[in-house]
Amino acid sequence: MAKVLERTLNYRNNAVNDVVKTISCPRYMNDVYTIGTDLQDYIVGSYLELAEMNHGDLKIQYRKMAAEQIEVKQNIKDISMARLNESLWHFYNDGGPVTELPVSNLEAKEKQPFFNRIKDNFFENVQDSLALAADGSISSGKLESIINYNVIAMYINMSKLFNVDEMTQAFNQLIVIRKPFQE
Repeated sequence: MAKVLERTLNYRNNAVNDVVKTISCPRYMNDVYTIGTDLQDYIVGSYLELAEMNHGDLKIQYRKMAAEQIEVKQNIKDISMARLNESLWHFYNDGGPVTELPVSNLEAKEKQPFFNRIKDNFFENVQDSLALAADGSISSGKLESIINYNVIAMYINMSKLFNVDEMTQAFNQLIVIRKPFQE
């Protein structure tokens, strides 16, 4: 079990590093939705990895949790597509004007360190929880509650970085999608 746990933790560290590299300070609404879908991929992968490490009912539970997170991801994709269609509608109906991004490059650079701290704290908390679940110190239900709480807290903290309604609206939509899964 110790070797499997060590291998999983090494794999998990690589997976976290890959996800963390792709997430940068969002500049518009669709960037926020991309953060949500990338995060869902990470959570699904984490649950499936835990399922592979376990047997019986626990394996089934982790797979069920992964399936629920795939549903969350699909809901995020649906909202993202609706927003994209709305943007295209405005583009074509207004004669194709170019609109500025809600968050400029300079603003994004200024917010990036704060954004990174929120993101890094989230991944650190989740990594610690996954390690506890992998060695059996916490139940699958407790892990799910911890992850859901941390995801929502991260979205709330990230939304506070922006004084742009559409950005905070996007983060709030991500929170609303997750609420049914929070205990």
